[in-house]
Amino acid sequence: MAYIIEFEPIGIRLICDDPLTISEAARQAGVSIRSVCGGKASCGKCLVRVMEGHLDPPAEAEQKHLTLAQISAGWRLACRTIIAANTCVYIPANSLTESQVIQIEGLETTAVPDPAVRLLALLVDPPSLSDQTGDLERVANALCQAHALEGVWGGLPALRALRSVLREADWQIEVALRGTEIIAAYPLGQHRPVGMAVDVGTTKLACYLVDLESGRTLAAKGVMNPQIAFGEDVMSRLETVLVEPENADRLQAEVVSSINEVAEELCAAQRLAPDHILDYCLVGNTAMHHLLAKLPARPLAVSPFVPALSDVLYIEADRLGLNAAPGARAYLPAPLAGFVGSDHLAFLLAAGFDEGDRIRLGIDIGTNTEIALQVGSRIISCSTASGPAFEGAHIHHGMRAAPGAIERVKIAEDGEIQCDVIGGVPAIGICGSGILDALAEMYRARIINERGRFQLNAPGVERANDDSLIFYLSKGVNGYRDVMLSQHDVDQVMLAKGAIRAGIEILLNQAGVAPADIEEIVIAGAFGTYLDPCNAVRIGLIPGVPVERIRAVGNAAGAGARLLLSSLEYRRRAQSLAKRIEYVELTIVPGFNKFFAKGVRFPTAA
Repeated sequence: MAYIIEFEPIGIRLICDDPLTISEAARQAGVSIRSVCGGKASCGKCLVRVMEGHLDPPAEAEQKHLTLAQISAGWRLACRTIIAANTCVYIPANSLTESQVIQIEGLETTAVPDPAVRLLALLVDPPSLSDQTGDLERVANALCQAHALEGVWGGLPALRALRSVLREADWQIEVALRGTEIIAAYPLGQHRPVGMAVDVGTTKLACYLVDLESGRTLAAKGVMNPQIAFGEDVMSRLETVLVEPENADRLQAEVVSSINEVAEELCAAQRLAPDHILDYCLVGNTAMHHLLAKLPARPLAVSPFVPALSDVLYIEADRLGLNAAPGARAYLPAPLAGFVGSDHLAFLLAAGFDEGDRIRLGIDIGTNTEIALQVGSRIISCSTASGPAFEGAHIHHGMRAAPGAIERVKIAEDGEIQCDVIGGVPAIGICGSGILDALAEMYRARIINERGRFQLNAPGVERANDDSLIFYLSKGVNGYRDVMLSQHDVDQVMLAKGAIRAGIEILLNQAGVAPADIEEIVIAGAFGTYLDPCNAVRIGLIPGVPVERIRAVGNAAGAGARLLLSSLEYRRRAQSLAKRIEYVELTIVPGFNKFFAKGVRFPTAA
C-alpha cells in the first residue's frame, strides 16, 4: 500500500510503496542528507525529527547518539529509521548538504585561445539532379575550397545532425570541427562555440561555461556533489561500490545528472541549448575520475591503490551521459596516483608550478589534502589522509559553510567570545575556518595547551554530563542549540593538522629544504580562501613563513580546468607537468610516525 513521506522545511513529498530508511527516501526525493559514515550510524550527522507518523523503538546505534529527551521528541538517525506509513520528517539545516557556500572563484589565469574544437562558417552548394554528391562529401568539398581543409570526415551522430541542419538552414551553416572531424553543425549565425569545464570534487561540483574562441567564462555555478548521500569521503563511496557493485552506476548517474542540470541552466542564461556544448574538460581526484569514467574502482580501495591509467582519457560525451553536441568528447586529464588526481594537476598548472625555479609549496586542503613542493625544476607531491575535520565532519557541532555556521572566532582579553556567523543568523554549528580560528584563539588564550588538551581552570571550560571537558562558543537562544567544542573535537582537528603538517615536512626533508627557504605558499580550495593565515601558522598547520608569502587562490582546480578546455597548448603543458611530478607515498617513508607526532602538536611559541 502506497504511503507519503513529507520532507520539511523543503516541502517535498515522496510516494513510496515499500518500507525505506529516511536516508534512502530522502535520496529518492532528491534531498541530500549528510552521511559522513556512509550510513553506518557511527557519525550521528544524519539527525532528523519525525514530526508525524509511527516509529519503532530506536536501534542500539541510535541510542549512542541521542538522549532520552531527543528520542521522546522524535529525533532519530535517518540512516537507521525505517518508514512504512504516512510520515512528516523535519530535516534541520545542519543535517542538510544543500545551501552550502560553494567556491567557484579562483585564479584569473588566461590563455591564448587554442581550443580542440573550432567553428567555421560555410556556404554549401545545394544538390541537384545533375549533382548528387552526398551531404558529407559536399560539406567536405566546401571546407576544402573555403578553408583549405582536407581529409574531413564525420561520425554517425554528426552526420545525422548535418543532414537535418543543411536543409533547415538553406545550406548556410557553421560546422564544428575537432581536427578534421565534423562533430556538429548549426544554422549560420545562430551559435557560439562553448564548452564546459567541471571540477568534480568529492563534496562539490564547480561548473563553468566557457567561450572557446575567447577563453572567457560566460557563466558559472557550484552545486553539491549528490554522491555525498552515499558517504562524505572517497573511501566511504569506494566501500559502497565494493559492497554493492551496482552502486557504481548509481554514483556515476547521480553526478552526471547534476552536471547536466547545471549545464542546461548555464546554457539557458546565454540563450543556448546543451547540444551547443562542443567540448568538456572534467578534473577530479582519482576516485571521482574512475567513477565518472565507469572504470573499475575496487583497486583504488585496496593497497597499493593503483589507478587504471596514468594518462589522458578522451571519452564520447554521450557515452558518459553528458548532454552535448552530437560528436562532443570529454577530456579527462591524467590522474597522478591513487590519491592524487587530475584536480591537483589542474591546480598546479593554474598556479604556474610548471614555470620558474622558485621554492614554493602548493596545498589543497580537503578530505584528502594534496601537497606539492617545487624546488627549481623538481616537483614532488603527496596526499595526506587529513580526513574531513576541516569540513566540519567528525566535529560534534561541525558543518559545512552554510547559513548558521560560525566562520570566524575571536576571544577578547576579557574572555568574551566574538563569533561571525554566515548569513547573520543564530549559530547552529561551526565550519572549517571557524574551527581553525577557534583552536588558534583557544591556544593563544591558554584554554588548550600545546598538545591540544583543555586546561580545567581556564575561563569558559566546563564539564559535560559525561564528565568530559567542553568549551562553549555560542549559547543557544530562542530554541537554537548551543555550539561548543569538546576535547574529542579538538583531538580530531589536531590529527588532521598533524597529517597535513607531516606531509609538508616530509616533502621538505626529501628535497633538503628548510621551512625558512619557502618563498611562497599557495593554498587552494574554499577552506584556503577563508582561513586566517596568521592562525594557520599559529596552530602549526603550515610553516611559519611571513604572512605576505601566503597566497589563497580559491578554486584553482576549476581555473586549471578552464585553461585545459580552451587551450591545446595547456593540455600539452599539463601532460609534460604530470610526467615531472614525483609522487611520494607517505606510509612507506621511514620515520613517518615521528613526523606525524611532531605535526600534531602546536608550536611551542604561540
